[in-house]
Amino acid sequence: MLVHKQSSNKNKRNGDTAISGPMSAMGGGVPHNQAPPRDSIERACSMKEELLSEIEILGERLPPNTLDQLIDELGGPENVAEMTGRKGRVVQREDGGIEYESRSEVDVPLETLNLTEKQRFMDGEKTVAIISEAASSGISLQSDRRARNQMRRVHITLELPWSADRAIQQFGRTHRSNQVNAPEYIFLISDLAGERRFASIVAKRLESLGALTHGDRRATETRDLSQFNIDNKYGRSALEATMKTIMGYEPPLVPPPQDYHGDFFKDVADALVGVGLICNSENTPGVLTLDKDYNNMSKFLNRILGMPVDLQNRLFKYFTDTLNAIVTQAKKTGRFDMGILDLGTSGENVRRVRLYRFLRKHATGKAPTELHVVHVERGMSWSEVSDKFSELTGSKEGFYLSHQIRNGKQTAILAVAVDSGKKKSESKKDQLYMVYRPNTGLQLRQETLGELEKKYKKVSADEAEPHWTQQYEASVNTCSHAYWSGNCKNATIGIDCEVGLRRRSYNVLAGSVLSVWSRVENVLAARSGHNSKMQVIRLRTDEGLKIVGTLIPKSCMESLRQALSSDAEKTEEQTF
Repeated sequence: MLVHKQSSNKNKRNGDTAISGPMSAMGGGVPHNQAPPRDSIERACSMKEELLSEIEILGERLPPNTLDQLIDELGGPENVAEMTGRKGRVVQREDGGIEYESRSEVDVPLETLNLTEKQRFMDGEKTVAIISEAASSGISLQSDRRARNQMRRVHITLELPWSADRAIQQFGRTHRSNQVNAPEYIFLISDLAGERRFASIVAKRLESLGALTHGDRRATETRDLSQFNIDNKYGRSALEATMKTIMGYEPPLVPPPQDYHGDFFKDVADALVGVGLICNSENTPGVLTLDKDYNNMSKFLNRILGMPVDLQNRLFKYFTDTLNAIVTQAKKTGRFDMGILDLGTSGENVRRVRLYRFLRKHATGKAPTELHVVHVERGMSWSEVSDKFSELTGSKEGFYLSHQIRNGKQTAILAVAVDSGKKKSESKKDQLYMVYRPNTGLQLRQETLGELEKKYKKVSADEAEPHWTQQYEASVNTCSHAYWSGNCKNATIGIDCEVGLRRRSYNVLAGSVLSVWSRVENVLAARSGHNSKMQVIRLRTDEGLKIVGTLIPKSCMESLRQALSSDAEKTEEQTF
């Protein structure tokens, strides 16, 4: 409401004041509103019409409302459950026209509409749900066992929130207890390098969440999140290497962009000065040096947002190339940290041979602690390797025999090229190969063609077969020391040696472990030393049983079995 505070000259001379609104009754004055001139009204109406006309023209070039377009593309309000804070929406009619309509329904007030839409989605009446941050709190949309709609949820994030805590809360809408299956998360982010900052933080928090709820930090990997988590030891190493390369302290691990016109490292250094990651040295003024927190990932991703977009993206691309080079090198040397020992997921045959079950009381009832003895077959028979060989097409792929002859025997291997995306112009000697051996199967460490040709010569399948079969059959109970040298020092003093055996034994403590954790630590410390590390192991047996537990050294088995039996209510032993 427009209130005019204007007074006539006559009223001013008489000492009266014209006011409008409730105050007029209190002051005894008479309201007086003077209308604006006619030409001013006409000019204002004309300006309004011109503005609306320009908006109409502009509207044809502007993109439609994202939320309305999504609903329309996904089948309209009849198929999409909308849980947002807005009161209306723009819908498209059958004739192609658009109109604005209220979200409220005849028998459903606006205040409870979101809950009604949520129930329609959970009942399967609507197969798509769109939620906003304003309406996400307190809504559970997981594939609940009690709901009719138990399809796996695919949670697509169109825009990551600024806070990782808010993102965790949003993702928690579809990942809750009593669910039939876990959701799949998909991030949609732009090519802007700085936006990776938010994806990195959220992915790191989600992987931490996976470690807390599933016993493995890779529990969320199936939802395509681990690729965003660069804030780990490999990411920090890559950032440190990148920054030192830019300053000229170290040679580059990877070459700079080939299509960049100019001095890439100098231009990036100048831009990093502007955002504070390179600064003046405190000890020697005038000399540029790296900021003390130069290897802080969050600070790096935050600061590069202030760089020109093209240079920002190129710097981030160079950083990710460096990260890939470091990870590749770690995998090549067999030092890549997988965080957990997996058995039965890479072709090994895992078979249980013995189970000790200790039933004991605790505060809320009884729980079993289980000690599993499993055998793992990790070798490759001649028939298996022949099937693998038949799939190969590369000229350098195939069987190789070692130049060196030990104890009258030669090593036979199968080399399979790794698709690393290298350019054809790059040296073939740098091409990586996966190596398969008769006694251990796939070798963890990858080798280049140059390394292979130094130690081996390429042979036909017929030449490799007797050597492959001989080592495969011997490795069931003969360690590598005895096979290649004729004797094993460990075996001569009565110690079992499993080096190079294709059948290895593992002892896994699973079940209710926390209740006996202190005595497990005491047994391990007494037998293995105080500095021994606990190795978490996860395996799937040939009968489909999944076991997660901690690895127990063979030297501690008997002592631990006696310690757990001492106060157990019931002890069972089962042989398979």
